[in-house]
Amino acid sequence: MTELTRRTAIYGIGTGSVAALAGCTDGTDPGAGDGGDGSDGGTGDGNDGDSEDGGDGENGNDGGTGVTDTAVHRVGGALSGPAWSRESRRGFCTLVTDEDESRWLFDDAPAETGEFVEATDFSSSVLAYVESVGPTTCHDRIAFGEVGVEDGTLVASATVENTADADEACGEAITFSGALLRVTADPLPDAIRLSLTDGWGETAELTGEDCLVDPEALPGGVRPDGDPPNVPASFDCETEGFERHPQVYGDGVNWGGGGGAGSDAGGDGPLALRAVIPGDDDAGSEELAIGRGTRFRIELTNVSGREAYVGNQGKYNLELRTESGWTEIRGTDGDGTFGYTDEALAVRPGETLDWEFEMTEAGLVENGPHADALRVCPDLVPGRYRFVFWGAADLAVAFDYVG
Repeated sequence: MTELTRRTAIYGIGTGSVAALAGCTDGTDPGAGDGGDGSDGGTGDGNDGDSEDGGDGENGNDGGTGVTDTAVHRVGGALSGPAWSRESRRGFCTLVTDEDESRWLFDDAPAETGEFVEATDFSSSVLAYVESVGPTTCHDRIAFGEVGVEDGTLVASATVENTADADEACGEAITFSGALLRVTADPLPDAIRLSLTDGWGETAELTGEDCLVDPEALPGGVRPDGDPPNVPASFDCETEGFERHPQVYGDGVNWGGGGGAGSDAGGDGPLALRAVIPGDDDAGSEELAIGRGTRFRIELTNVSGREAYVGNQGKYNLELRTESGWTEIRGTDGDGTFGYTDEALAVRPGETLDWEFEMTEAGLVENGPHADALRVCPDLVPGRYRFVFWGAADLAVAFDYVG
């Protein structure tokens, strides 16, 4: 338990075993195709997906530097869930270098997929998981080719194939498919670069640098443009003995995004924070003006291709900009001591956590941490307010209250 007082503010983020995935994307659609039970791939060759012995179908070596064997398993549908849009991306891929790293991705996978993962010796092999999409129910298989390792990077091509026979009718339906490529190599790669061609014949290069979700497509905004409508001289409570909640963050904040628990990453980290105002909740909204009694949300989305970790959702500050700086608006008539549990909560790729508030004195504390002790004092005044989540890397968004 982390104890916070008016004299001591501790950045109490739970740690633990935090596993990273080297993720890559090019392309939020939950479509999973009709890929059957996910067991049709078995093991294949890493080149055309049909051979049973791995490699090029002869000696298990496809010619890539250090590659001694490959095997393919077709998952069937997409495992990442509603995490990427086919309109802007060709697909999704990630390099799994340790079994624990893959747990989030394979939790709900078919049994055959779990067995394929469990059969992988990560001391000598890695797994590349790839998803893509096609225009019909027959575009349900991903084939691999040109597998190799270059300067510590797994390189390969992947193509969505139409598996229909010449006289077979295919349903016109957007179909997502996934596949695992096991690569045995010495030395093992720690990054991935993939040339992926989807079912429409569109090709893109996937690396480990892109986001799984485009932050620009998220609803809401980060902070209003221009000056606040009002900057009060102070926000003083007239109640004797009133103690404000500590401001539990460092010297600065990361506006709109950054890293997870214990991270100092700036706005290019895996987490994106947005203020979502009803009627103003399109992507990139800039007005961010709230009237009294308006209900609004703060949303935190993992835009990366790997899990991110945060502290519990009660770890935030609510503040008003005054002439003397940002001032916490909540406090207590008690002893000014607050406890927060130290824990690390996993946020999956594409997953969103949210906080809901009503823009009233009571609505900003109800259902929140220490709701029985905290209150807003004095009453709200027009101005610029902000939300700072110190359960991650001090992520902040702002909005204007117009009364």
